Amino acid sequence: MAPSEKPAWKLRAAQKRAEVHASIPAEYILPASILASPPKDTLQWLRTSGILDPTELEITETTSAPVLLDKLATGVYTAVQVLRAFFKRAALAQQLIGCCTEMFFPLALRRAEALDEYYRSSGGKAVGPLHGLPVSLKDLLDVKGVDSTEGWVGQIGKPKEKDCGLVEVLRGLGAVMYVKTNISQSIMMADSYNHVFLQSLHPRNRELISGGSSGGEGALVGSRASVIGFGTDTGGSVRIPSHLQGCYGLAPTVGRLAFADSAKARRFIAPPVVGPIASSLATMECVLAAYLGAQPWLRNPEVYPIPWRKELADAARFEPEKGGRKLRIGWYLDDGKALPQPPVTATVRRVIGLLRTAGHEVIEWSTAEHEELWQSWGKAIMDDGGKYANDSCALSGEPLIEGMIVGTDADLLSQDEAEALADLRVEHQKAYLKRWSEARLDALVTPIQPWTGLRRREWVRSEPHVGLTCIWNWLGFAALAVPVGVVDEENVKGDETWTKHQPRNNSDKINYESYDPALVMGQPVGVQVVGGRFGEEQSIAVAKVIEKLLAEDNAKKA
Repeated sequence: MAPSEKPAWKLRAAQKRAEVHASIPAEYILPASILASPPKDTLQWLRTSGILDPTELEITETTSAPVLLDKLATGVYTAVQVLRAFFKRAALAQQLIGCCTEMFFPLALRRAEALDEYYRSSGGKAVGPLHGLPVSLKDLLDVKGVDSTEGWVGQIGKPKEKDCGLVEVLRGLGAVMYVKTNISQSIMMADSYNHVFLQSLHPRNRELISGGSSGGEGALVGSRASVIGFGTDTGGSVRIPSHLQGCYGLAPTVGRLAFADSAKARRFIAPPVVGPIASSLATMECVLAAYLGAQPWLRNPEVYPIPWRKELADAARFEPEKGGRKLRIGWYLDDGKALPQPPVTATVRRVIGLLRTAGHEVIEWSTAEHEELWQSWGKAIMDDGGKYANDSCALSGEPLIEGMIVGTDADLLSQDEAEALADLRVEHQKAYLKRWSEARLDALVTPIQPWTGLRRREWVRSEPHVGLTCIWNWLGFAALAVPVGVVDEENVKGDETWTKHQPRNNSDKINYESYDPALVMGQPVGVQVVGGRFGEEQSIAVAKVIEKLLAEDNAKKA
């Protein structure tokens, strides 16, 4: 190959990007003048530029799926009308922040038209509880007739022959799948960058990344181009982008929701999970209740037969004025690896302070054993020595992106070593469950990550710490990202703990030195609510309590 020639994998990747762009209807293509100088804040531009008409704005700014579904059920909106609004907004967002990998409007439109025809011919009946609701999907979740490249050049042009189990159930409930979203190469970094679709950016500040590996999904929901989507979470991949974009993101216990590839999931020592990213708790609860109401365990043996337990998600359980009891919440700010940046710690303190003032019991939680947990998780997710990632690169000749959490030959585990690590995981789970139960915890409130915002390529160079999220995957505890506020003048400045901090390791040093208050001003920041094993409803109930306290506190400050 001559020095001036591009390698074949680069040409194929560029061709795929061109195909995705060509799938956008001509009327949704942005003028070259806007693309040449794109707005810094995509979300604000979508709201104020006038490119979306009032009805399109009304539909897409609705953050409650129950509200949308009610308007679909009563004929205020048609399924086609709702799909067009969300697809148009997704197409616009894609051109500005690169959040999508597949945009299959013709397939989605046929589905929406069929739903509308059923509604008309049946005298106003819905196909199911999610009739007409657009749902977006992380790239690796299979849709019949659509690629699932997972960001690998070698997987381009291999459309799937059938829907994955999750999509099958959602279709049966009446949902409309319309786009798939960007991820990281190998899905093992808290960023969403690969050689096929390049970089996903933050919808509120295009100087920043959207997180990952479900970062395209987080950016899409964060730009209000989706009311709910599904990502996957191996060590924080749903919660981290949800936190960055000011969304709710749930990593459930393994077995609560169907994973995309159950046969592959069985081979993991610490399996990934599928989880929703939503613009509101009401949306998340509505869709999860509908999904579990369809009894997916009758189709997929790896889904446990646990229906949605509405009573456990009811915040009234923890409101004495409604006959409930006070919460008992554990919390911590720092797990000893990388000191979280000031807005992160201030946000956790704010939530804990509000809970304490409301009379709930809060106890500081020791993280003494957490280092062993996150190190064990790291061994588990690199146990193939990087074989999967290297084999995927070999399909096209593309290089592996440096800085991802991908194993090398030194990390390869023998069968005996893998079995010993799997046994150790069970022992860790038993020990933590015992400690949790003896402490009578309802939930933990913790940071999600040490940082508040990173520029492009910074994550892969930062020796990143994901121990704040990955230990809950290792333990099999449900954990929920909960938005709290934004970086502002009150939380942006560090206290003495921060200003006098001496970094403990290189990851801590990079996190400390990369903090740029001016860069992250106005960016969303939140907390993680850990609800325990199969604590999905518990996490949501506690989040509702927090949400109410925040609303009351914000009203006082207004």
